[in-house]
Amino acid sequence: MEAASGPIRRLATYWKIEAINVVLIPAIALYFVLRSGGRISAAFVLSALACSFLLVIGTIVLRMMHRRACGETDDAKNPIPLLIRLRWPAMALCTAAAVAIGIECVTQGPRLVSEFVAPAVLLLLAVLEYVNYYHVQLQHFDHPPDWRRLMSGRGFRPSHLARQIARWKREQHPGRAAASRGRAG
Repeated sequence: MEAASGPIRRLATYWKIEAINVVLIPAIALYFVLRSGGRISAAFVLSALACSFLLVIGTIVLRMMHRRACGETDDAKNPIPLLIRLRWPAMALCTAAAVAIGIECVTQGPRLVSEFVAPAVLLLLAVLEYVNYYHVQLQHFDHPPDWRRLMSGRGFRPSHLARQIARWKREQHPGRAAASRGRAG
């Protein structure tokens, strides 16, 4: 693809926006909590870390997609092994944030104030990012063909990263893939 194509331009914008959001989204949440007189709790910190961590993963994925669309396929710079390793810390951060939010709700009672809402929203964003990158593509509103596919009733498709991880695993262990096909047939 030439550098000025639509998908390349879109991906170039997406990965930069995702990178900015690593800091911007938690900063906005922090602003609202402090502005309303709330306190920064362990739940907030863990949720902000989980959200930022998943946004970093998203930045890496989108940058990888952009590089590939531009024809840069240097296997030495393949981030798939790193992204596979980052999956467990991402889940651990989300779990820790959920536990912290649960503990705060039990000990202090859930209240509809920014110091309780902000961690919940940050955690929700982190979980949605996790699903969007590691499982199924949730984002369909920014690209008309994706939107039409979703509205046609064909549902969500596997995420780009999920497909890349499956392909990478097949390439790393070709014997396993052949054995699996043999058992399935």
